[in-house]
Amino acid sequence: MSDADRISQLERQVAKLTEINRALMGRVERSLDFHGNAFSLFEAAIFLDRKVNDRTRELTEAMRSLETTNNELNAAIIASHTAQNRLHDAINSMSEGFALFDRDDRLILFNQKFLDYWPSQRDRVRASITYHELLTQGFRHGDIAMVQELAADWIKSRLAERQQVRRGQPARSIYALRDGRWVQMNDRLSAEGGIASVLTDITDLKRAEHEMREQALAERSLHLQATIESMSLGVAVFEAGGMLVHANERFWRLLDLPPVFAMPGATFDEFKAYNERRGSTALVPEVGTGSDECSWMGRWFSIKRDRMPDGGFVCTFADVTTRKEAEVALRDSERRIRLVTDAMPAMICYVDAGLIYRFTNRPYRETFGRGHDPLGLHVAQILAPADFATRKGHMDQALSGRFTTFELMLPGQGRFGIATYVPHIADDGAVIGFFTLIQDITERRRAEKLLAEANEMLERRVAERTATLVTLNETLRNEISERERVSIELQQAKLDAERANVSKTKFLADASHDLLQPLNAARLFVSSLTDQALPVPSAGLIRKLDNSLTAVEELLGTLLDISKFDAGRVTIEEQVVALSPILNGLLDEMGPVARARGLDLRLVPATLSVRTDPRLFRRILQNLLSNAIRYTPKGRILLGVRRGRHHARIFVHDTGVGIPADRMEEIFEEFRRLDQPNGMVNGFGLGLSIVRRIARLLGHRIKVRSTLGRGSAFSIELPIATTRPVERPAVPVPAVTPVARIGTRVLVIDNEQAILDGMRSLLEGWSCEVAVARGVRDAIDSINGHPPDIVLADYHLDRGETGIEAIGALRRRLGGAVPAALLTADRSVELQRNVSAMERCALLYKPVKPAKLRALMTALLDG
Repeated sequence: MSDADRISQLERQVAKLTEINRALMGRVERSLDFHGNAFSLFEAAIFLDRKVNDRTRELTEAMRSLETTNNELNAAIIASHTAQNRLHDAINSMSEGFALFDRDDRLILFNQKFLDYWPSQRDRVRASITYHELLTQGFRHGDIAMVQELAADWIKSRLAERQQVRRGQPARSIYALRDGRWVQMNDRLSAEGGIASVLTDITDLKRAEHEMREQALAERSLHLQATIESMSLGVAVFEAGGMLVHANERFWRLLDLPPVFAMPGATFDEFKAYNERRGSTALVPEVGTGSDECSWMGRWFSIKRDRMPDGGFVCTFADVTTRKEAEVALRDSERRIRLVTDAMPAMICYVDAGLIYRFTNRPYRETFGRGHDPLGLHVAQILAPADFATRKGHMDQALSGRFTTFELMLPGQGRFGIATYVPHIADDGAVIGFFTLIQDITERRRAEKLLAEANEMLERRVAERTATLVTLNETLRNEISERERVSIELQQAKLDAERANVSKTKFLADASHDLLQPLNAARLFVSSLTDQALPVPSAGLIRKLDNSLTAVEELLGTLLDISKFDAGRVTIEEQVVALSPILNGLLDEMGPVARARGLDLRLVPATLSVRTDPRLFRRILQNLLSNAIRYTPKGRILLGVRRGRHHARIFVHDTGVGIPADRMEEIFEEFRRLDQPNGMVNGFGLGLSIVRRIARLLGHRIKVRSTLGRGSAFSIELPIATTRPVERPAVPVPAVTPVARIGTRVLVIDNEQAILDGMRSLLEGWSCEVAVARGVRDAIDSINGHPPDIVLADYHLDRGETGIEAIGALRRRLGGAVPAALLTADRSVELQRNVSAMERCALLYKPVKPAKLRALMTALLDG
């Protein structure tokens, strides 16, 4: 019975006794001789009054006791609220996410750090939400980085683990968030039967684990290359585009090939063409045929072509002339198996029923045989006595026909492995031996130990910080809330700025076609006007307009280059490069410019070879020389090379105006220019910015020294190559006549009407017959029995069509390879390869220069 019910009952009893007392006293007063015994009634009234007083006193004591109880209850409630507030403050100050769920797995308590692991659900996470709903919304809104098809199974397994937690077994799970972080969730049973979850950020630990794995993969790659070189098979590895990646010496010696076919840069098509010329097409493996055998020059070869996951393929060649004999074939098969197993990271052996070694791979011999081959020896002769005693039971189990897996200590300090014994059962059912597969799990055990230690350390830190923050949290709560708000605002502002910068960079990198289209049209119209006889004032305006378009083209090209560097869309083709051709070419190119300004440009000859991308490296030197010429009013400029122990330093030294010491870093920023001595400022201040971007992309170091008024010296360091560069045969330049043939029928394909009008005006000024089309269908319809002599097509057309598709459709319709040129602003390597693979087709970049277009048309028409 509650205190309120007791009070109510006592009050009713007091009221009843009071009424009885009043009635008795009234009767006594109305009649002193009730039934002739008034004195007895008076005594009864006194007795009743005494009883009423006793009951009233008991009621007063009960009321006093009840008041004391109520005061104690209020104090307990206040203490409970205080403890609850302190608990909230403590868990909010934790560096880990914390959440508490009740018996029905509904959320009843969590801190702000817990919300950081569910960024898209900050407004949805609330008390009473179930754990299942939390995970489902996490997958739906992309908080958890996992394939949606696996979400249901993963949630089901997590709910099963929660049931284990309720049976007293702690659970731990690790998963990745969409922002790249890794989270570890530890679940423990609470005193009330609920579940307390602690979420810990283990991103650094996972990254360290990933780096260790990458290092292991790199070591395995080196081992694989060494294995390929030591193989008796001819092995050639080609990438998806058919370019040779690696080939061993056996490859070209076995097939009697020139050594050039084993050097990086050779292609599978060249290998195929060479074999066709010498009548050995059978030596060219086809895709999907598996292993094949062929005869050539009295020898038998086993040829195989296997696909790789990245789209490339591996070709293997083996001389199997003597494999027609069964004994040699068996020996060759055993050697192949040994090569494969030796290259595997696992330790493999085969033991017969008498526990005698019959086969071991290299990792097994290096681990247990100390490099010696234990073939023919008993297991007890190789293993230590303690190891043999530990494994004897598992060996007996394998020889009885049952699989067995167990963990064991590997030789070496702190190494662990997991072993699997697989019984070898003959056709008659007898066990004649067993296979052993041992994998090194040292890193996995080490990672588990590190995680356990980190978990214990975090739990200790939580306990210590909780004890400390209970007394300090009340004062610091407002400050923490304010800092969290400011931090969130700063993070959001940073994200907005980064998104805006990335959006800008991608826009500029992707906008080359749209930006160059109107510029190309304007240049075509200006070129058409230039060819016409105009009055002198108009001709001068046309020249000024052409110069302005050239300046806009240079600025736009430079800005697009910078945007491509920032967007990471520049492809590096690093190779061994001889410095002499590059430096001599720059001298020939920049010498006339320097002499026109009265400067002496000199070159120190060099015979070194370096590793770099020749196209990007030449761009660096070209920009440095242009800068030197621009800021050197008189004197000389020196281009040369200094050799170090492992690096070559290419320098550009001038006697120009120099650079102030406080502006050494400023000159590498965009649109930063130094005033020239004549007061005129040329250029856009982007040359050195591009130099720094290319150098960082290639991994080359740029240095600068300068004395104001005496000149500057820029240098770039490149690694010296230990091999010679691949000498490519010079491509003969065809003789080109100054103009295209008169009356040439030209078909122009472009999706921009302004481009079509400009091309028509320019080509008709060259006395050509011009037909235009906006797409593939229009191009085919425009023939009308008059096939074009040459096709000029834009690469990007409407509705996803391309100029390559248009040229191909016309050639199929005309039944011949009509000469064609592809006009585009796309400078990707992939497009260059596609065009080079087409017959009688050339590539010309926008904005189109009329002189180049005229020369290209003449060369294509002349074959």
